Amino acid sequence: MIYNIIYDAVKKKTTTNPPNIFIGNVEMAAGMGIVLGEIGTQMNFEGIDKPGKIKEKFTEMLGEADTSKLSDMSNIIIELINRYQVKDMVNETMEDLEILVNRKEESL
Repeated sequence: MIYNIIYDAVKKKTTTNPPNIFIGNVEMAAGMGIVLGEIGTQMNFEGIDKPGKIKEKFTEMLGEADTSKLSDMSNIIIELINRYQVKDMVNETMEDLEILVNRKEESL
């Protein structure tokens, strides 16, 4: 699946020093997918129609989840997502972002 390249890119960005910042909404969504996969949950996209709302929902979900045992990689991803300024969609669709956030473990 083509989305796997995006997950790999996001993981690689967390290993640089300092970590590279995300460059777009698809990397933000992939990062969320990695973190939510580690937590063991998925995001309900009902009522979400803009990338900014995805970030709001993600932040809300993190507040309700036990994040104390997340990997260093996930903690870096969370930090990068928190710093990320969400952009208007250009080349991506909401469907792309939903697939990236709610990735299937078996497809990776």
